[in-house]
Amino acid sequence: MSKILINNNIKFYSEEILSTAVNLLSNKDLVAFPTETVYGLGADATSDIAVSKVYKLKNRPFINPLISHVSNKDMAYKFCKETYLSNILSEAFWPGPLTIIMEQKNNNNISKLAAANLDSIAVRVPKSKILQEIITKLNKPIAAPSANKSGMVSPTSAEHVFEEFGEKIKLIIDNGPTEKGIESTVVDARGNYPVILRPGPITLEMIQEATNSQAKLNTSSELIESPGQLLKHYSTQKKLILNSTNCSNDCAYLGFKNLMPDNKFGGVSLNLSKNGNLNEAASNLFSMLRTLDKSNAKNIMVAPIPNKGIGVAINDRLKRAAL
Repeated sequence: MSKILINNNIKFYSEEILSTAVNLLSNKDLVAFPTETVYGLGADATSDIAVSKVYKLKNRPFINPLISHVSNKDMAYKFCKETYLSNILSEAFWPGPLTIIMEQKNNNNISKLAAANLDSIAVRVPKSKILQEIITKLNKPIAAPSANKSGMVSPTSAEHVFEEFGEKIKLIIDNGPTEKGIESTVVDARGNYPVILRPGPITLEMIQEATNSQAKLNTSSELIESPGQLLKHYSTQKKLILNSTNCSNDCAYLGFKNLMPDNKFGGVSLNLSKNGNLNEAASNLFSMLRTLDKSNAKNIMVAPIPNKGIGVAINDRLKRAAL
């Protein structure tokens, strides 16, 4: 067993730990937990006190809204106004890694901090069994960004969360590495066609097929309406140099498929996917970036990643991290 798992605030998933999590959240404390995307830092979305703790611990700008996680579509529509598109998208992709932007209902009890004082709200029904059970037992939406310091590489394991915050979080629920490895797709469903504000595991092509419409990608809006829209984000300590096909021995290399250094390379290197599987690459992205960031290398060179399917989301994260 690795040393990290003997820390008092990291606990393996169990019914007892689930009850502890609900008690902490009920008392306006924070809990970190795995989702199918990345590890989240959760708070009662209806409590200004709890939500403010999320922003303070992460040092997150208050203009950057949080996603409110709910148990099902009916729970979502208690807080926001359904639309034609939101119904189609929720039927197609919930539960799952899709966040939908909708208008808030009046007096919906969601903390204004959680929505960054916007009229809109970001809502998701997670596929994660653990988070689903917590929401159901708490019977309240859970505001949960990624469990890392604002702007840094997102966590895909309990160990990553502990590296960020130590024991500042009373409970980190460990259920192994996350499946998707990157955050949810965010879609604005308030208009006549879907607008992707943050690409993710649910791709542009999947959204176009489900809605039978020409979904658009808009990740550079001046108004921050969604997590993941800040220009600089997902950053490593070391400088990232993108679309590199070779590197010097004083650099680390993050490869893809057959784009890897030759046998003479003296530095550290990792391959996102030897078979060129973009889903595997997404799953490995943040974990491998963290590993290379701990090396003695001067910079991290990253191989070109195909800009299709979930590769769009991978390139979005890398581009923001490299700024």
